[in-house]
Amino acid sequence: MVVQESDDNLLLSCEAHGKETYFNIKKMEKKPSMRNYVYVWFKRKKQAEKMWVKILKGNQKKGVGKLDNIPAFLDHLELGQTIKFKTDKEGITWQSI
Repeated sequence: MVVQESDDNLLLSCEAHGKETYFNIKKMEKKPSMRNYVYVWFKRKKQAEKMWVKILKGNQKKGVGKLDNIPAFLDHLELGQTIKFKTDKEGITWQSI
C-alpha cells in the first residue's frame, strides 16, 4: 500500500514563483549522489507538480526513468511509474509522452 508523501517532503509555490522554486531544487542534480536522478515538471490541464525521477536510460537531459516521489496532486501518476522526460531550451525537464 502506498501512502501520501509526508508534508515535510512537499514544497508548494505560487504560479509566479514556480520556475524560481523549480530551478532552486533542480540545482541538486549536480550533486554526485544525485547523478542518477532528474527533477521533472509534470503538467496536466491546470495542475502541475514537480518530482524526482530515477534515471533508467539516458541522462538528465533526456531519457526514461522511474517516478521516485508519491504524487500529491496528479492522481494519474504513481510511485515507481515509468516516465519519459526531455529538457527544453529553458532548462526545464518535462514529462514527455
